[in-house]
Amino acid sequence: MKGGGCKDAFIAWEDCVKEADNAQEDLVEKCSEVTRLLKVCLDANPDYYEPILRAEKNAEEQARKEIREEEEQRKAAASAVGKEGDAAPSRSEVIVVEEEASSTTL
Repeated sequence: MKGGGCKDAFIAWEDCVKEADNAQEDLVEKCSEVTRLLKVCLDANPDYYEPILRAEKNAEEQARKEIREEEEQRKAAASAVGKEGDAAPSRSEVIVVEEEASSTTL
């Protein structure tokens, strides 16, 4: 990161993260602008930073997939509860629903 055209943006971001950590401040709030500037720089230099951009894209896709799976599991569990009245599902019922949901995504 420190060898390409985004060296200065990366160092500024790294410094901000360290400052937020040392002061126990909210990293997202404190460093949002330097993070945005770093992202703009990375996007403007795709040839050099392609491996990083690809890894970031893969991480975002994986996070979206996990969120969809969690939503499907919640819906399946809520549906099971609705069919059986207002009683909460037992632990074994939740496990079965989770196993069914994960087997359908493979």
